[in-house]
Amino acid sequence: MRDDEPGPEPGSGEPIRTPELDQVRQMLFADLPPSEGWARIDAAIAGASDPERAEAIERLVAGADLSGDLLAILRRVRGET
Repeated sequence: MRDDEPGPEPGSGEPIRTPELDQVRQMLFADLPPSEGWARIDAAIAGASDPERAEAIERLVAGADLSGDLLAILRRVRGET
């Protein structure tokens, strides 16, 4: 595979590089070699993940009655009790 081609298939363990993401790479890093542009995108994606927050959200919603909770919030917003 060349540096300027979208990446591997899902499930391969490698980052997925869709044609749309490749267009983003070309727009943002037009002056860089493709491999360096991909490295910057991969670093940005990795840096954007927050496992601690994701885990906290999972704990909060585990076993919660979200539909009931949302209904109660909507009623409060509307001024109903």
